[in-house]
Amino acid sequence: MITFPGFKGFWVTGPGRKKISLYVCIKIIAVRFRTAIIVLTGLLLGRECAQQGSPSGGPRDEDPPGVVSCEPPNYSTRFAARRIDITFDEFIVLDNVNQELLVSPPMKEKPEVKLRKKTLIIEFTDTLKENTTYTFNFGSAIKDLHEGNKLLNYEYAFSTGDVLDSLSVKGTLRYAGDLSVPEEPFTIMLYTDLGDSVPLKQIPLYVGRSDDKGIFSVNNLRPDVYKVFALKDGNYNLLYDLPTEVIGFLDSSLQVNAEFARSILEASGMTDSTKMETGTTADTIGMAADTIGMAADSLASEGPDLNSIYIDLMLFTEASQVQYITDYKRDDRRRMEVVFALPVTDSFRYRSVQKEAENEAWLLEHFSVNRDSLTLWIRDSLDYKKDTLQMEFSFTVKDTASRFVTSTDTLAFTYRKKQTKKQKEQPDEIEKLEVSTIRNKSQLHLNSHVPLNVNFPITRVEDSLIRLYHIPDSVEVPEPFRVMKDSLLLTRAWIAADWKSDAKYRLFMLPGAISNMYGLEHDTLDLAFSTRDIEYYGQILLNLDSVDHRVIVQLINRDKVSRSKVVESDGQVIFSYLVPQEYTIKFIHDLNGNGKWDTGNYLRHLQPEPVEFLKAPVTVRSNWDHEVTMQLEKQD
Repeated sequence: MITFPGFKGFWVTGPGRKKISLYVCIKIIAVRFRTAIIVLTGLLLGRECAQQGSPSGGPRDEDPPGVVSCEPPNYSTRFAARRIDITFDEFIVLDNVNQELLVSPPMKEKPEVKLRKKTLIIEFTDTLKENTTYTFNFGSAIKDLHEGNKLLNYEYAFSTGDVLDSLSVKGTLRYAGDLSVPEEPFTIMLYTDLGDSVPLKQIPLYVGRSDDKGIFSVNNLRPDVYKVFALKDGNYNLLYDLPTEVIGFLDSSLQVNAEFARSILEASGMTDSTKMETGTTADTIGMAADTIGMAADSLASEGPDLNSIYIDLMLFTEASQVQYITDYKRDDRRRMEVVFALPVTDSFRYRSVQKEAENEAWLLEHFSVNRDSLTLWIRDSLDYKKDTLQMEFSFTVKDTASRFVTSTDTLAFTYRKKQTKKQKEQPDEIEKLEVSTIRNKSQLHLNSHVPLNVNFPITRVEDSLIRLYHIPDSVEVPEPFRVMKDSLLLTRAWIAADWKSDAKYRLFMLPGAISNMYGLEHDTLDLAFSTRDIEYYGQILLNLDSVDHRVIVQLINRDKVSRSKVVESDGQVIFSYLVPQEYTIKFIHDLNGNGKWDTGNYLRHLQPEPVEFLKAPVTVRSNWDHEVTMQLEKQD
């Protein structure tokens, strides 16, 4: 028992009050506390029992909302209402409905869409066209309230005439460069005006949308001849008016009617005309006013849809036709760099704004392979020590009337060395030529050269100051080598030799071996390395058939082109010294013979150059020959 010196107890107030000790007080409190704990525990247990009385949990709802009724009924004819009510079997929410809702044919004023309990309400004020079938496609806008399950591509259709148009244009989209399927939705646009400028100036007559597998279906079309255009609509205005928008188009106009659809299917062997039901030959279908349900068509349906035309569209972005300077910089005091949107022509000129008498020798110019970037090396220290150099660049552009004119830009190239306060207080270090190459004690592939990268343009390589040794048994044996200046970069050279398999080497290079335009010296380079065993590599023996023009064959590994060869006839193409990895083989039909893949151009009626892929990737194993065969598709 705990005691407190000098404490004798306290008085309890009220009738018959009496003095009690501290010990008695503590006992009373303890008893009452235990009673409170028992009562509270009982309450909690009672609540827990009460909770167990109502069901909880269960499987997660994964079903999308279902349509219970439509007013007017879906697929109605002689439609004259201004409001549509679509009631679902559960509460729903709308997600980005203004962008997801497609009305075909488009209305000038987009309908107003709102929710009231479980009912989706569509109200519109536009005057409806006579004898026209309208389709409302909600994309991925409709989902249930609690789980977010989406009702994808729900369509409500009606006709203002006596019949509901029943024809469709269906197909798939692929990116032309790699044949991948677009996961993002594209708008499919149909026009009865067949003029070339229509997608640029007019909204389409009918619209549809592709799904995340690149499959699309534009439904409820009347028989006609259409221009077909696919668009990644960057500003949601149903016009091809942005140069960065991805597009696809059909080469020729498309005839859409039931007889033509059946003739195509018969010619392809997809259907037997003797098995066609006579009730499905009409281009339009009369629908009862109380019809409320119709299964959505898709390319995954069993058998072909006899009222549909099937097409494939290749997607691409047109090459920019606008010339301008995209970037310029001066990261090094001695170097100015300019990047253009397009390759510059022979009329391209530049000059210094600050120098009164122009002397071309004060700069060393170097264009990239495609002539879309320019590097200017400043020779004289009196010039490159200036913080800012002003340059004027003149190049050819097209004006708004598509005439070639000269445009001139003046750029200020500023260089300021970034230094901390401590660095500024230290004396300047002697500037040297920096040489980078493979890591010390690393491995070199048998089909490779040793790179020599420096930070300034190379003027000369002195072979006598370079030694290459082969080390077979701890003894250094001089190895013949050759030095090659890089044809694309002024700041790179290569050391080549007939490398032996699984061998050790030493590269020794004295100062002065590499000379540069600024007279800077590099440090001594002493590098040890080895080569791979030849049995480490595998090779692919590719047998090509049906080559009737130039074809570029690419080996792709981890989304990068690792090897490329040009072939112009049937035969075997050998890719040797391949690292054991998985390779995809791509074939580019170089129809214009310029050595690269070219994108399309809509107004010039040019589709992107076709590409193909070997059906399955090739997994290369060490010391194995992998023989594969590819028969290319004939190109018109």
